[in-house]
Amino acid sequence: MKYDFKLDCGDKNIGTVYLPDKYDGKLPVIIYSHGWGGNRNLGAVLQKLLVKDIALVTFDYYGCGETGGDYSKMTYRRWKENLSDITNWVVEQPYADLNRIGCYGFSSGSTAAFRLAAEDNRIKYIISVGTAISVHIGMGDGGPAKLLSDNFELLQAGGTVQLFGVDFPLDFYLDTVSNAPIHKHILGNVKCPTLFLQGLSDNTFRCADARMGYDVLKRENVPVKIIEITNGDHGLNNVADEAGKAVLDWLGENTLI
Repeated sequence: MKYDFKLDCGDKNIGTVYLPDKYDGKLPVIIYSHGWGGNRNLGAVLQKLLVKDIALVTFDYYGCGETGGDYSKMTYRRWKENLSDITNWVVEQPYADLNRIGCYGFSSGSTAAFRLAAEDNRIKYIISVGTAISVHIGMGDGGPAKLLSDNFELLQAGGTVQLFGVDFPLDFYLDTVSNAPIHKHILGNVKCPTLFLQGLSDNTFRCADARMGYDVLKRENVPVKIIEITNGDHGLNNVADEAGKAVLDWLGENTLI
């Protein structure tokens, strides 16, 4: 069964809940944190997670899908706050097992997931797919760090600079560069079990981010695993059976489902 909801706080995010047709007691909950310009629709891998005794909560971030909003006012800080608002809503639901609430972060959605998990221990695990936790995004445009450096006077004067075709102000660039999750003050504070699930046919920056994230958490003695799928694309939708099984196996190994 599934139903839609709308938050009454913050950016009033719109989401969808997927529940088993029949269940007893509390359920583990996976919150889907979608990527740049995406929406709450389920991709092929997430479809594989619609199994017995799991609740899946999806939602549209600010600027995306039915939530809407001016995308030029999007920041990862804002997305982290959206994800926090969704988590607040989830913990109030009667089906939610508070000890088994996790986040499936895809691409730029992994940025929001790690930033929230660094300060909110209600997130009990992270599954990171197509990981984007460094400043190496939008490299075709030079990336946010270079754009900030090259255009600082313009941005400081109230101007905007394009990234991914969107005109962003200074706040976006400062937040993105100074609070990339790979920084010690964020990833170093993530303590929950984490799975990096990465397709090796993805671009080199995403592959590198997954490996760097794994190495950092390993050094911090966080329970972490990386699975690299040789032919997997950015979202792993072309290897959905293998990716879905990997997620479910990892959740089972860690008694999260």
